[in-house]
Amino acid sequence: MKTVFTFTLMFIFIVIVMCNNALSDDLNFEDTEEGIIKALTKENAKTKIKAKTRGFKPRSINKKEVRGVTVVSDDDIEEPSVNLKIEFDVNSYSIRSDSFYVLGNLGRALQSEELKGKKIIIKGHTDSDGDTDYNMKLSFNRANTVKSYLVNNFSISKSKISVLGYGESKPLRPNTNSINKQLNRRVEIAVSGDL
Repeated sequence: MKTVFTFTLMFIFIVIVMCNNALSDDLNFEDTEEGIIKALTKENAKTKIKAKTRGFKPRSINKKEVRGVTVVSDDDIEEPSVNLKIEFDVNSYSIRSDSFYVLGNLGRALQSEELKGKKIIIKGHTDSDGDTDYNMKLSFNRANTVKSYLVNNFSISKSKISVLGYGESKPLRPNTNSINKQLNRRVEIAVSGDL
């Protein structure tokens, strides 16, 4: 009886992991150096992501204030981008140790010949748990922590990287269950032009 129960639990776990991986692949998540380079050098990568959200239209932000500075964003700008599963402690912007593998691949990708002359934007995102203003600050701080890690560990110039926090305003999926919320808690890397 124990064996059947254990097998059933393992089967359910495998199905959940496979579903989560399938959703991640569908939404432009990468974790390899080559995959990151390919996504960030591809034309109209953002258009493909929008097309894969199956009709779900996240609300857009055109103007926001971050640390007293008003930032205007235009959702119609097509920029190559990639989503990364960089995880943080709950209500914190401390990077979890299991995310250093992805950050290492990102750092090496940004130093590659294909990306070394490009400006990069790090965009932080959260799920809808918590206050909207809190999530905006948390997403900004998380993106800024990723920038600091890259600058300190890969000798990447601070001027190459800008940081934005979007909070819960740009979900990939509706925040209706734990799997979707996990997908929405992400860091997005985009190319914004040449240096």
